[in-house]
Amino acid sequence: MATSLDLLPTSLPLVARLIAENDLTAHDRRNIRSLLIAAYPQYEHLWTQQDFWGGPAEYRLLLLERTGRLAAHLGFARRLIKVGEEAVLIAGIGAVAVLPDLQGQQVGRQLLRDLRQCLCRDLPVDFGFLQCRDAVVGFYAKAGFSRIGQQVRSFDPDKRLWQIDDAAAMVLPAKAPIDTWPAHGLIDLMGMPW
Repeated sequence: MATSLDLLPTSLPLVARLIAENDLTAHDRRNIRSLLIAAYPQYEHLWTQQDFWGGPAEYRLLLLERTGRLAAHLGFARRLIKVGEEAVLIAGIGAVAVLPDLQGQQVGRQLLRDLRQCLCRDLPVDFGFLQCRDAVVGFYAKAGFSRIGQQVRSFDPDKRLWQIDDAAAMVLPAKAPIDTWPAHGLIDLMGMPW
């Protein structure tokens, strides 16, 4: 399901492309790996082998310059998780990256606006969910995410065990308002993180 989302205002002329995981070409995957290496050079050993980490992505959201150069990327998958005793439909988000030479130019903000539009309109879920380093919590907060203080349980694919993760948990309201997020109880991702 390759589709183009409506363009949102940005300082750069970028085109959003939503593509199903199974529709990615080898060329797309090479470009994604190159972007991830540029954005996260400390994990080059990981990105030379794969273009996503953790739970499998269902869709990729790409921002492309008019020249075709990949400017930004994220992957996500819809999943029913448990928060306390409640089931919640989320889109687990991972591998969020912007080319270093485009950072600070609203590209990341456009990527997350396009994601929210997609999660509300095209592939509806209650919330977007991600975990991140404390250093980027402010970036996600400016894009509409709320930090939640609940612990997160997930399966670590590298260690092959269940764990309680201490990374910051962030929620993006999509179809449901933020005040409907279950405020108490363990967040059980019921699988790998993204």
